[in-house]
Amino acid sequence: MVPVVAAPSAHWEGVDGTWSTFTIRVGTPVATYRVLPATSWQETWVVYGAAAQVCNTSVGVKADCEEDRGGFFDSAKSSTWKQGDQYQLQLEEMLGYEGVGQYGFDTVGLGFRTDTGPTLPNQIVSEIVSDDWWFGMLGMGFQPTNFTGYETPQASFADTLYTNGTISSMSWSYTAGAYYRLKSIFGSLIFGGYDASKFTPNSIRFSMASDNLRDLVVTIRSITSTTSAGNTTLMSTPIFAFIDSAVPDFYLPVSVCKQFEKAFGITLDQASGRYLIDNTTHEKLKALNPNVTFTLANQKEGGETTDIFLPYAAFDLNITAPILTNSSSLYFPLKQTSDENLYALGRAFLQEAYVTAHYNSRTFNVSQALFSDNASPTLVALPATLPTSSTSPGSNNPNSANTPSSPSSRTKLSGGAIAGIVIGSLAGLALLFLLIFFLLRRRRRHTSTAKAEAEREPVHEIDSGKRVDPAAESTYSAQASALTSEVSGKDSRVEKWGVPIMHPQELEADVPGKRGTRGNEAEMAGGSARMSPIKETKTKTPMAELGVEERGLGEGEGEGAGVGGERERERDGESGDHIVSPNTDRWSASVMGRNRGDVTASSPSGPSEGSWSPSTPVQRRNSRFSETWT
Repeated sequence: MVPVVAAPSAHWEGVDGTWSTFTIRVGTPVATYRVLPATSWQETWVVYGAAAQVCNTSVGVKADCEEDRGGFFDSAKSSTWKQGDQYQLQLEEMLGYEGVGQYGFDTVGLGFRTDTGPTLPNQIVSEIVSDDWWFGMLGMGFQPTNFTGYETPQASFADTLYTNGTISSMSWSYTAGAYYRLKSIFGSLIFGGYDASKFTPNSIRFSMASDNLRDLVVTIRSITSTTSAGNTTLMSTPIFAFIDSAVPDFYLPVSVCKQFEKAFGITLDQASGRYLIDNTTHEKLKALNPNVTFTLANQKEGGETTDIFLPYAAFDLNITAPILTNSSSLYFPLKQTSDENLYALGRAFLQEAYVTAHYNSRTFNVSQALFSDNASPTLVALPATLPTSSTSPGSNNPNSANTPSSPSSRTKLSGGAIAGIVIGSLAGLALLFLLIFFLLRRRRRHTSTAKAEAEREPVHEIDSGKRVDPAAESTYSAQASALTSEVSGKDSRVEKWGVPIMHPQELEADVPGKRGTRGNEAEMAGGSARMSPIKETKTKTPMAELGVEERGLGEGEGEGAGVGGERERERDGESGDHIVSPNTDRWSASVMGRNRGDVTASSPSGPSEGSWSPSTPVQRRNSRFSETWT
């Protein structure tokens, strides 16, 4: 089975860097749109062209920005569109990203034409209105989405490719491409496998974290800068960080950012919260030309490590409106954060890294990207079950552990070896015959013992539960007399082969006190007495274990605050249009409520194995968005 290759758009574009976008098809009649891949998401987004201020001229965006934003989508012009509701996007909301989307279902395909990639009907699509999300998104996740009112979760684009047999495993591989390399090397996105010509393999298999929306977590052991003057350590304390292609920046601890400032002479712009670079600093950095090395591992201590090298050109990006109001600048893609749960390696990192994720095994690999103008693609399909070896999913030959030895590598046995085998076989036979002899002898002894016991006189029963053995030392009459006295009410005991037998009346049962029912009846009837509350035990989600507060849309600082709350009140006053799920015939009055809780965790989410499975749905209910855990 051949992996599915997403076609690059052959455009270099963006408002926070120069990025390689990809082409998708949405709707009927078919129209093409340029989007960016999202490793942390499972939905398809396109920019809604009919929205007011889609080209926000008030912050410096030109009036005709359709081409700059990858094309505009209008669901009213698609005959295959199934209408849903509007919701806040909430992707990376904790990083400051905002936006609203009109959700529904439509046909989605990869590439410019139907012959360049698969086409799937009834896929989740959101036409978005946002200045923060400049392009649409192609979610690469395999987790399904639960919409309130639907009996079955709605599959993601990637998961549908797997379940319908288009790809061999729940896997993808991605590198962002590098505008500064050679003659500009476009990004690469593959479902169901990887391109072995795109990276230098290593043997590390990283384990996914349990949060299915923040799963590609690595340990950054250290960060080092190398210049002609020598090496400078920028970070030496290991941290967990999430690989996230949806955002461009590196989100690192404040102390680490201070080390970058010191080493590179960069300064944080307080107004924008970014490291803007003026022309003087830019020339100094180009002359310094530092290489930055990220040393990665699966855990904070022990195990193998791998190094990802980034030249200064990977940090030399441009930023413009609408992110900067009515201005543009060069910038260094570094963001300070004091929240250890927000540490991330963004799209700038993926210019030099190649990631292969395998969701069947919940493992992934991060390797150094390779760049060549004329390298022929070497596509490798990943199986659903990886071979049990140290070979990583990103290795050039994942099935090497199962490859048999070739005939030329076999050698003949020597004469001594053959003699040893013969002697060992004879000794084994001798031991086998000896074992059989002892088993037969033991069986004959057991048979004679059983025969002797069978010749004994039978045991006589005098009273129910009272057995007397005529062969005991006491006479039969004495035992019988004792039992007769006990049945008559006398305090006597009988021994069975010397062991006292207790009469059933001697056993006392612990009978619990009677519970009053009147009080409960009064409580049920609403009396003054109140029932004790029943404590509900809930299984904590991984985010709850981290102390995360889950809060939905419309639950802002004040009552009714937020776009979600206002939208909920509007829906309460009108019936609205409801749709039937494309995967079920049943629906309810509340359709497409969705939910992902706010994350204000107090401890990091490490790359430990969790209870998540690729089939764990993302819950969308009542303008909230959270994970459903099994």
